[in-house]
Amino acid sequence: MSVEQQAVKGSDGVTYSFLEKAISATDQTPVDTTKELLSIMTSQALDGTVTWDKNLTLTIEKAVSEIDKKISDQLSVVIKNKELQRLEGSWLGLQKLVKNSELGPDLKIKLVDYTKDELLEQFEDAPAIDRSRFFDMVYQEEFGTAGGEPYGVLLGDYEFGYSDPDVALLRYMGEVASASHAPFIAAASSSMFDFTSFRSFAEGKPVAAGFDSPAYASWNAFRQSDDSRYVALTLPKTMARLPYGSDTVAIKSFAFEELEVNDSGEKIVRSDSDFVWSNAAYELGLLMTQAYTKYGWCTAIRGTENGGKVENLPNFTYFSDAGDLLQQCPAEVNLTDEREKELSDLGFLPLVHYKSTNYAVFMGAQTTHKPKTYTDPGATANSAISARLPYTMASSRIASYLKVMGRDRIGSNLSPSDVQKELNSWINQYVNPSAIGNDAKATHPLVAAKITVEEQAGRPGAYSAVTYLRPWLQMEELTASLRMVANIP
Repeated sequence: MSVEQQAVKGSDGVTYSFLEKAISATDQTPVDTTKELLSIMTSQALDGTVTWDKNLTLTIEKAVSEIDKKISDQLSVVIKNKELQRLEGSWLGLQKLVKNSELGPDLKIKLVDYTKDELLEQFEDAPAIDRSRFFDMVYQEEFGTAGGEPYGVLLGDYEFGYSDPDVALLRYMGEVASASHAPFIAAASSSMFDFTSFRSFAEGKPVAAGFDSPAYASWNAFRQSDDSRYVALTLPKTMARLPYGSDTVAIKSFAFEELEVNDSGEKIVRSDSDFVWSNAAYELGLLMTQAYTKYGWCTAIRGTENGGKVENLPNFTYFSDAGDLLQQCPAEVNLTDEREKELSDLGFLPLVHYKSTNYAVFMGAQTTHKPKTYTDPGATANSAISARLPYTMASSRIASYLKVMGRDRIGSNLSPSDVQKELNSWINQYVNPSAIGNDAKATHPLVAAKITVEEQAGRPGAYSAVTYLRPWLQMEELTASLRMVANIP
């Protein structure tokens, strides 16, 4: 029986053909188009592709649902391509940084497009680091030019392992960052630990012993260098967005489900590759811009109560095969306190997710530099402090200002003592030895400071300024012990 031959009785008692009723219900669609679509649907119903129902609307909805499912399956394959996921994660990380930073005359973000290979090739082709195009862009054109705007931080959407090419690029970037007083922040790859995924940290095995292997010789040598104080590597990644779906991020054009859905309508998670991940360096960069906006310094970037909290991470939950409700860790893996301490000691900057919440925290603030140990406890303490990112950020900004102030006074009749007095008056604005509370210490990051200016021997009119800084110490760890007394009758 053709679609034209089927008939139904209307509420007015008049008998209409099924086709006439369908056309009257879709008067916004041309008649010829409606006939063609109904003819196709009828053919599909006869061959079993479409499940026919007496209710035309329900039949169409079921057909549309099947089409949506097929499109979802095909689109999911496309957007789960590894390279596309990486690109999407990069753009989403950058979007979050720019969107949530209060940009203006004093806070700017510039985007430069270089791959790791392009940067490495650029440095290796140059006769010297200071002759490379990247050095010119960062140092010469800004920090080394009157009226330039020195960079505060270099944020790289890169991941580094311990291979010789990776360590070589870290060395080059460390030299540029040190000369420009602009720390370089990127990420450590799971390959740094010979893992295929950071999920391997969930096994609870220590990783420090592996770094004594000869394979890490280049990495360990880099950590001994002074320039490594200007390099920080974050880990692991953060979830860039929730998967598309009706109860997460709905798509208006059609019913798209990015993840597989079982017969009960529950989402199925196969692996971390089902999600889009972003470089954690973007999160640290955002904490820096927020700290600068609030305090004028980028030192309040660690700890739950002192600016290190990364909030509003995507919160995705699903049911396991056993029926348990699970949360997909938005920071790839939940790091234990022991593992976080171990990674910090190894020169990394871990992001720790708080279980069953949508936030994570940068507990430490370690650069890649390995502090030296001396016989003098004070010297050892100074070495440890200088390896921390908040100290590097504060000292870098002071160095930038000193260079600008010194340049502006060229040609003046100031004596060394006059310059010294002026510089000390300036830096004392940021010293408050009696500050109480995180906010007060973030605004005045120094407990004490002193600048001495001396004339350079054999160079009349040329002065050397030496700066002594004593920053506020930030709590590293708390060891708790219990003393119990039991009365025995």
